Amino acid sequence: MPPEPISAEIQIRIRELLGRSTLLRSRGERAEALRLAQEALTLNEGSWGAHELVGDLLMEMKRGEQALESYRRARDLNRSRPVLEEKIGRAALARASRLQAARMSEALLDGTVGAPAPPRKPAIAALFSLVIPGLGQLYNGQPVKAILFAAVFLVAFGFTTIAVLSQVTSPISSQGMLYAPSLDLSAMLSGAFSGVNAVWTLLLLATYIYAVADAGLTASRTMTSDDTGLV
Repeated sequence: MPPEPISAEIQIRIRELLGRSTLLRSRGERAEALRLAQEALTLNEGSWGAHELVGDLLMEMKRGEQALESYRRARDLNRSRPVLEEKIGRAALARASRLQAARMSEALLDGTVGAPAPPRKPAIAALFSLVIPGLGQLYNGQPVKAILFAAVFLVAFGFTTIAVLSQVTSPISSQGMLYAPSLDLSAMLSGAFSGVNAVWTLLLLATYIYAVADAGLTASRTMTSDDTGLV
């Protein structure tokens, strides 16, 4: 059975309500604008324009799930308006985001997941590990990795230092006096990169470089898309 025709008087009243609702919306008075748009729907449930306006207002009020229903109703009444499909998509994304946030909140309350790590600055994290390998990992909230990097670096640094000192320190003379240390660069490099000492030297350099790179990359993954990561 086709719907009964809307009288001219009611049509004028609906246009008036929607006009006032749009004006209030432009002023930021969304609650009152929504009330007027919904009042227009009570006069004519088949007004696709009223359904769309209600959906717009609900979206602006962060009520995506309700807006989705309004947009779908408007689309069913007017299939020739493509923008409604776009609005339905945005409302569906808002709804999915809200549901995801609700599930995450429940998981946090239940203790099934940990709280997300706060954003870290890649430049700061890399700088910390540049000073002391492992310090950047500690800044990123990774104490175990920080201890591991620091321990490997200190061990490699210790053995490398011993190898270098063995080349720059002169032996004791026949009179029992220690000659002045030799600062021959070639001798230092020879001591650092000869035999088993080369393993410790390479391990030292690799740990240092990897610690800096790892700190920066790990910090970058905690950032949002609009954060530059600069100091």
